[in-house]
Amino acid sequence: MSVAEVSAEEAAAWLQAGEAVMIDVREQDEYAAAHIEGVIQAPLSQMPAAWQALDLPADRKIIVQCLSGGRSHRVCAYVGPSGPDGQPIFNLAGGIKAWHAAGLPVVEG
Repeated sequence: MSVAEVSAEEAAAWLQAGEAVMIDVREQDEYAAAHIEGVIQAPLSQMPAAWQALDLPADRKIIVQCLSGGRSHRVCAYVGPSGPDGQPIFNLAGGIKAWHAAGLPVVEG
């Protein structure tokens, strides 16, 4: 299944404009070490229950993020191209590594 991707810069613009929410599928220790401000944590090890427990806004794009894009890609492929209310789902290309490389802010533990 093809997965839509979004660059770190475009994702940051969407988040700043209030057009998107971001789901971090990394594990707790990784999240604690460094994360993007405002993300919703839903660890891959707790899927699909963690995904089903999310209360996602119907009017926003959903961005899924991990360290480098692999795990988030798997989640996107599993969930499909849209969320429960038809929200488009995007994989953050390159994950938090690409976000950091783009000079975007990261909250460090």
